[in-house]
Amino acid sequence: MSPTVGSAPPEEERVASAWARLLEQASTCTDAVAFQALARKATRLDKELGAPSGHMPVRIALMGGASTDLLTRPLGLALRLIGLAPELHVTPYNVMLQEMLEPDSETSRFGPQIAIALMTPHSLSGWPAPGSTADAATDLARRICQDLYDACGVLHERCNAEIVLNTLPPFPQQPMGNLSAKSPEDANNFIRRINVMLGDLAPPYVHMNDVAALVERRGLDQWFDVRLWHEAKQPVAPALIPELARNMAAIVGGILGRSRKCLVVDLDNTLWGGVVGDVGVEGLALGEGTGIGEAFKAFQSYLKALKERGVLLAVSSKNDERHALRPFEEHPETVLKRDDFVAFKANWSPKSDNLRAIARELNLGLDALVLIDDNPAEREEVRQALPQVVVPELTDDPADYPMIVDATRCFEVSSVTEEDRRRSGMYRQRGHQHELLNTTRNLADFLASLEMVAIIRPFEPMAFARITQLVNKTNQFNLTTRRMTGAQVQALAADSNGFTRTVRLKDRFGDHGLISVLFGRVESGTLTVDGWLMSCRVLNRGVEQRLLNEVVAVIARTGVRHVVGSFIPTDRNALVKDLYRDLGFSLVSDCDGVTTWRLDVADFQPLQTFVTVLAAEDSE
Repeated sequence: MSPTVGSAPPEEERVASAWARLLEQASTCTDAVAFQALARKATRLDKELGAPSGHMPVRIALMGGASTDLLTRPLGLALRLIGLAPELHVTPYNVMLQEMLEPDSETSRFGPQIAIALMTPHSLSGWPAPGSTADAATDLARRICQDLYDACGVLHERCNAEIVLNTLPPFPQQPMGNLSAKSPEDANNFIRRINVMLGDLAPPYVHMNDVAALVERRGLDQWFDVRLWHEAKQPVAPALIPELARNMAAIVGGILGRSRKCLVVDLDNTLWGGVVGDVGVEGLALGEGTGIGEAFKAFQSYLKALKERGVLLAVSSKNDERHALRPFEEHPETVLKRDDFVAFKANWSPKSDNLRAIARELNLGLDALVLIDDNPAEREEVRQALPQVVVPELTDDPADYPMIVDATRCFEVSSVTEEDRRRSGMYRQRGHQHELLNTTRNLADFLASLEMVAIIRPFEPMAFARITQLVNKTNQFNLTTRRMTGAQVQALAADSNGFTRTVRLKDRFGDHGLISVLFGRVESGTLTVDGWLMSCRVLNRGVEQRLLNEVVAVIARTGVRHVVGSFIPTDRNALVKDLYRDLGFSLVSDCDGVTTWRLDVADFQPLQTFVTVLAAEDSE
């Protein structure tokens, strides 16, 4: 009997539905056995149906100074939960250094973008001799770490790989007792030196997985099963494998720009105790004097620290705005002020509507948001209406809130740039600029009044971290959405055929930092643009026109005759679908929405722009 026409969904819908169900289960799964079962199911789905649509392919090598048999599938699932489609290469037990050093090793042939080296204390090549002094133990720790980083450098240079190393957990036994804390020869004392040295000596392409901190949080007795180590070289107890996998995945996500950007918080009973509209500012529990007041103040201090390293803060509260603003203006112990928030929604609209408005206002996708709200009904409303938003479950105790946000691992980053530290201020500048636009007669007058000055330079080492971040996080103004690791950015900068440019922008409201990147290759008289992207903070300012003017002026002097670029559509970059046409390029081909464009350098006329370029010698 033939199936009813239209009764079965298209194949892509069937694949999407199967993955959506599995990933939804995995996102809230806290049981290790159940997570392993879901990980096995994910492996089967990958073989039968392929990776979920839109997930970013990434090649990852997992190298163990311990057995990784029970970790591989959970790691694969944890990576899928953050939107990655991993191809995993797993090395045999305890051949980590050989795989890094040998030019024809399986890992080298695999060519990982990211290599995760799972070390244990048993991986160390030496230990202090009895009676060693602190200086001798420190020197030995430095030599061991440098040997390790020399091997990492070989793999990095050969494969352009970013490398993830973990800090070391202590041994469960303590033969010297409490004397170990002041005995340089003690093994756990030495492990502490190694962990500090690993961080101090780490090159930019090495990222730390702070396993020692995980062990401190969970307890060594919970983390490590000595019997399983002796029998199977298992580095972590089975119950905590999902936590290790999620932590590794978060680091990979941070390297590839998959972290979230904005934390949206409720106010009443989230930032302070009590409902300000009922009890007034003086009745709120916030600050010294009570345990709950101190817990709310500590949470505000935690949020302030997130903001200072680049996480955007926003408010969505069921409240009258005049009541909602009073604690920030009047309470003597509030840590956060109104200016710490880049968006402030205090009204009686559904939380999901406010989150949509915040995302639009900040030019962010909903998948950039995390909501912290004490009200379980509000949390559930947002989860159902906006599944893209992460909404952690809270306890009734505000003392738990910082650890709950930490546990989401949503804000993991591989570095903190100067632009990160200034990000909130940059978004506030946008607000001032919108106000100016509303009072200016026309767009040209508005742009001229901004007094914009750009610095346009090739890729430079001081900017590598920011370039990598921008390449991996920018979605809307991004013509090809090609992602690169930090190692690939450095390799492109050193490529004699490569062509790279960055744009830094200032205006009369402040410094926006590095906001645009263009990269490609010059061959046979043609510059082929492989990537062109720009921060959403400076859209519609004429920066793209100024950058093209500068690029054409530079390449014309070297005999380049054509510029060729492509637009590869995604679900987020329709904004720049016609950019090449608007800049004067001619359409060469259109294949299923992927368009290729060409510009004849000899015929190019500079485009109008209100951005002044600062000469290189003036930008030092």
